[in-house]
Amino acid sequence: MNANAKFLSDIGEPLASGLLELSDGSLPEIYCRAYRRYYEACPIVYEAGSPLFPTGQTRGTFIDTSTGYEVCVIPSYATQFDIKWERLREKSSRAADIMTEFTKSYCYAGEWNHSMLNYKRILREGINQYERRLLEKDDSDFKRALLDLIDGLRTYHKRALEALPQMGAPTELLRALKQVPFSPARTAYEAMVSLNFCLSLDGWDNVGRLDSILEPYHKGEDLRPWLRCMMENIQINDCWSVTLGPDYNDVTYQALEASVGLARPLIELRVTDEMPESLWELSAKRVLQGGGQPAFYNEQAIRQRLCGRIPHLTQEDVLEFSGGGCTETSFAGCTYSGGTDNEINVLKIFEGYMYESLPNCSSFEEFYNNFITVLRKEQDLQMEAINNYWNERAQKCFAPIRTLFIDDCIDKETGWFQGGARYTFSIHCDSGIPNTLDSLLAIKHLVFDKKRYSPQQFLSLLKSEDPELFAQLRSCPSYGVADESADALVRDFTTGFYEHYLTGKLDLGLGFFPTAHQFTRHISAGSVVGPTPDGRKAGTPVADSLAAVNGKAVKGPTAMLTSAACYEQKDIYGIAVTNLSINPNCSPSILKALVKGYFSMGGTQLQVTVTSRDTLLKARKDPESYRDLIVRVGGYSDYFYNLEDRLKDAVIARTLFEI
Repeated sequence: MNANAKFLSDIGEPLASGLLELSDGSLPEIYCRAYRRYYEACPIVYEAGSPLFPTGQTRGTFIDTSTGYEVCVIPSYATQFDIKWERLREKSSRAADIMTEFTKSYCYAGEWNHSMLNYKRILREGINQYERRLLEKDDSDFKRALLDLIDGLRTYHKRALEALPQMGAPTELLRALKQVPFSPARTAYEAMVSLNFCLSLDGWDNVGRLDSILEPYHKGEDLRPWLRCMMENIQINDCWSVTLGPDYNDVTYQALEASVGLARPLIELRVTDEMPESLWELSAKRVLQGGGQPAFYNEQAIRQRLCGRIPHLTQEDVLEFSGGGCTETSFAGCTYSGGTDNEINVLKIFEGYMYESLPNCSSFEEFYNNFITVLRKEQDLQMEAINNYWNERAQKCFAPIRTLFIDDCIDKETGWFQGGARYTFSIHCDSGIPNTLDSLLAIKHLVFDKKRYSPQQFLSLLKSEDPELFAQLRSCPSYGVADESADALVRDFTTGFYEHYLTGKLDLGLGFFPTAHQFTRHISAGSVVGPTPDGRKAGTPVADSLAAVNGKAVKGPTAMLTSAACYEQKDIYGIAVTNLSINPNCSPSILKALVKGYFSMGGTQLQVTVTSRDTLLKARKDPESYRDLIVRVGGYSDYFYNLEDRLKDAVIARTLFEI
């Protein structure tokens, strides 16, 4: 062990020490050794009496009991390791200097790289079988690295078995842990214990098709207490999703029931024409309880579109579709989907183009077509930048856990970041398109068709946020009201925009999968854009995902969804999120009709928040009294209490449909 590695080990930074330990090692060896050292030293986190291990907060820093110091370099499900820089500097300036130098050459992963391990295979085969597969391969640094990682996982597992009896673990848990996850699960309980254990290794990120994973082991048991325990782990660690269907079974129902009152995991229900009425009733009841759970996914549309995009996608693999993170497309156990690698702030580009070009255009067609040209150039630049980023990252970052447990990395002897997964593609998210569409429609209406303003007058009044102009802007043709002329422009613009991503190339993957979900980006995107012709004031948020501009969807939810269906979704392979807010008086039958109606028009996904504006305003004023209020945000649910103020205001400002 070199001097820097020893120093980091001595001050209680096992992962950091491991990163420096093999100074001449390959990229896989460096990262896997780091993870091994971490699992040899990390805390055994468990709440007495819990049916699963681990339980509680396992993501984040922890105190090394041997030194009393906080551990500041830790695993990260997104970036592979995270550094709490301020605390590390307080702990040791030398350690901070060492890691600063190290990160010049390593850890180039960015954020939001979601995944789903192949939990079906883990439960069926056990980790020992992964080890045997590696041992059958010729000697290589890749093989040695992953075997090193497995040794670390085995040590962690052994440490847990030694510690848990003194921590109040029930006999049944100890018995199960002697079998799993290293050997195959034999019972529903062992399957749950194995799933929870391995999910924690991946930072509790995404489960995939939970009902399908557990169905082979389920013999009629009440799984809800175990499911609830795992879901609470996902929530406390601020992680993501569970998918249900389309092969519905008793676990589907139990999972929906177990998730009541939780913001996480995000429950994704794949809807088929054959979905039982009893499941419609339960899912509608869950939604109308508040919290936006579950979100609905159009099974037929998703299958057709993804199979068209990926010619070699098998029927077995498309069945494993799940939305990772904020609903980025993934096929559980065999995917790298570069979660929102980058984005284009379409409205910001439009703003600059508008001021520069509108006075020089003699027709709307000229103004529109020239903007499309500008936008295509920006798309090309972004795709080139992402390809370069991927190539550089492949030289600097390795994902130990995901490379071990996601097919086909072992078979190809290629890391997850290096293109080893069976399906590898980049998710690309763009902001402000509904606002841009409404801005184009307003300019067409007021400047070119009605000629109420010259281009110069229009821009001057817009910049000053003239009240009279803004009153007119709010009454122009717009997206979200099923206006045929407006929706024709929506269809033309979005078709060309998303089709253009099909031209992009990735050296390490299939290409680009655009998405239409905002997470919280509609806040930041709007903060850098001045007043725009959709009637939006300077610095205010842009529209959330496929939603209409706030206040524009004045003809009700059916009209809004009709317009959203015109928003060309066939090429939005990363999933088009549609966020709908309705009042609590909505009936289950009306909710079902809205979902089925939207899906019959080709809509891909629908997520519903059920609350009143009065409740939201009260929660804004008195947050302590509304800690349990859950709302859908941009592809995910969260407690309203936890949202930052601007995001709370954005949720309140949404169009709330009275049904």
